[in-house]
Amino acid sequence: MPIFDQGYQHWSGTLSSHSMRWWAITRHGVRVGLRSWIVRIALLLSWIPAGFLAFFLSIWGLLERKSELVAPLLPLLGFLDPAVLENPQNYRVEFWTLCFDQFLAFELFFSMVMVLIIGPSLISQDLRFNAMPLYFSRPMRRIDYFVGKLGIIAAFLGLVLVVPSLMAYVLGLLFSLDLTILRDTLLLLLSCIAYGVVIVLSAGTLMLALSSLSRNSRFVALFWLGLWFVSSIVGAVLKTVDTEQRRHAHFRRVYEAENAEPMAIPTNRDEQRQQQQARREQRRNIEEEFSANELKSAKSNWRPLLSYAGNLSRIGQALLNTDASWRRLAESRPENNRQRFMLENMGPQYPWYWSAITLAGLFGLSVVVLNFRIRSLDRLK
Repeated sequence: MPIFDQGYQHWSGTLSSHSMRWWAITRHGVRVGLRSWIVRIALLLSWIPAGFLAFFLSIWGLLERKSELVAPLLPLLGFLDPAVLENPQNYRVEFWTLCFDQFLAFELFFSMVMVLIIGPSLISQDLRFNAMPLYFSRPMRRIDYFVGKLGIIAAFLGLVLVVPSLMAYVLGLLFSLDLTILRDTLLLLLSCIAYGVVIVLSAGTLMLALSSLSRNSRFVALFWLGLWFVSSIVGAVLKTVDTEQRRHAHFRRVYEAENAEPMAIPTNRDEQRQQQQARREQRRNIEEEFSANELKSAKSNWRPLLSYAGNLSRIGQALLNTDASWRRLAESRPENNRQRFMLENMGPQYPWYWSAITLAGLFGLSVVVLNFRIRSLDRLK
């Protein structure tokens, strides 16, 4: 067999910086991911909430300008008090905050789905097909490998969360035609970007850690579904049981107090009407007292911490300062209905740093698992 000596060939490519070695992994992973029709469909579905967000922000902009075009759309804002609709500019920040809060709640679901689609095979497939020697035979460190894989998740989560936020925010500005809105709402956009970073670091590293524990990506997907759904169900069940126990105990005390003092039998219609009105007023006071006690106890209720998605949602509420917006809107409500209004609309009230500590613990555990699983392969560089 003849042997042909090809000799030396000059390489004319462009050398990249050592700090950008991870980019080759990310770029290849994004290209492969975009070829999947499931990923493309998930991206398209995740942009639908951005359309609704832009629609409501546009309605509010038209409402601030007193445009006649918004009159047929006012029933969509029926959940707001008439006093708020009469002076929409005074409640601009609150309305934008609540709209972005609802938007992030939907996008959190699509973010979890996107991580489920993209993440399981990122490391498990490399372990299954013994691709690690190909990575570490190049001048590449473990940190480059980890950042490159995390960059794949960050790219798709950016398309799910950050890009739709920017698009909806720009459309809201265009329909407002008021430069002061940029000053009032720019912090909301920055909060959405920061929230995206939190999800990338938390969900991304956690998924990579799960992916490194098994060579079968299907098992990894089941682990992720279990962590996501089971933790959410457990947190919701414990919270509901605790609330119902307090409700039962509260109304039992009220029932015993009412029976201890029997009401006089009315002798005419006026007395009967007065007693009925007194009972209705008493029931409203009982409901208001219960709502106030629930809001107070919610500040120390640790049960939602058991939900992984709930912890991410709590961080998002803290970044947007959603609770302050609900309190501001509650001021326009009747005094005897404010506590109930806040209880029905406000989310968990426990300190946000409880969730931050929980997510930080999961992040540290994920880093330890990744370092342990890939440590023995680092010598192949």
